[in-house]
Amino acid sequence: MGKLQSKISFHTTKYRADSSVEETGPVGAVQQHLPLHTDTVTSVAALKPDLCVSGGGDKSVAVCSWRSGALLQRFIGHEREVTKVTSALDSTRVFSASRDKMVMMWELHGTSGPSQRFSGHDLVVTGLAVSPDASWLCTGSRDNTVCKWDIETGECLGRAAISRNLVTHLCWVPGEPYVIQTSEDKTIR
Repeated sequence: MGKLQSKISFHTTKYRADSSVEETGPVGAVQQHLPLHTDTVTSVAALKPDLCVSGGGDKSVAVCSWRSGALLQRFIGHEREVTKVTSALDSTRVFSASRDKMVMMWELHGTSGPSQRFSGHDLVVTGLAVSPDASWLCTGSRDNTVCKWDIETGECLGRAAISRNLVTHLCWVPGEPYVIQTSEDKTIR
């Protein structure tokens, strides 16, 4: 019989990046920077050509320069882990979804609190997409629903419920009024 081991027998600190490191690989240079979150990074999205936004298990949303790794802004307001982040490209608004069933909109260079809250799901929000013109937001949840929101008013414009539709991801079709959705029932809608 083998021996049960409950702890890792080696030190993981020797594998952690202590500063900006550039590595080369099959796809070119890979840059690593100091961590921006104190827990798991759960989602990342492009914000501008040189900026990205990330969400994490530490309940925060971070905006940083992906080139330098510098943290530019941190948003705190969720009560549980951030599950998704998104933004319309070149927009000044960032959206985050969370296990707290809430979606929040944040303004770059604004206050640290959310500028809009979108509340309407009964379970964790797992899908998030903003329309190309940044006027609508689409959210999906493990509660089998997809909601369409007016970004300015925070009003829910429509709600679709589909049995066994545990939403995993959403994306807006460019140039079309459609949203594509994936779910745990092995389908794309």
